[in-house]
Amino acid sequence: MDEKRLYEACVRKEKKAQKELYDSYSPLLMGVCMRYANSREEAEDILIEGFTHIFTHLEEFRFECSLSSWMRKVMTHTAISFFRKHHKHHNGIPMDEAFEREWKAAQSTPVEVTEAKNILSLVQKMPETLRVVFNLFVVEGYSHKEIAEMINCKESTSRSQLTRAKSWLKERIQ
Repeated sequence: MDEKRLYEACVRKEKKAQKELYDSYSPLLMGVCMRYANSREEAEDILIEGFTHIFTHLEEFRFECSLSSWMRKVMTHTAISFFRKHHKHHNGIPMDEAFEREWKAAQSTPVEVTEAKNILSLVQKMPETLRVVFNLFVVEGYSHKEIAEMINCKESTSRSQLTRAKSWLKERIQ
């Protein structure tokens, strides 16, 4: 079934079409979730939450882009919301300060590249705050201004976190 027909059947809440949409797109969207999550289990939680949002708001989709692009965007926003809700430094500490604390802690936590089977597993070992900014900027293509708004920090913090993320990866790859 093509995207438009699949979309229309899902809007009519046809269970078979909803299952087809999930089965067709969950591997792609799980990749998005894995880039932001600390574990496969956390990624699965994000995926389920994201699909719940997709099915709840499917009627809002207007084919201004492909359905898969829209769903990737929804899943990215779901992952960011999950990050903000579950971030360990969120308890009353400004995000900029939390980022700084996490960066300092990461300096003393070694990760062996030999443990990383691929770049994704290495990125998953990156401290949360670095990983989120890295993914949003490098993979998703958001600007530092957009990232700052999404995760409630300063633009300069987003830039410094990206620089630190690249440095962190470079050190572990070399």
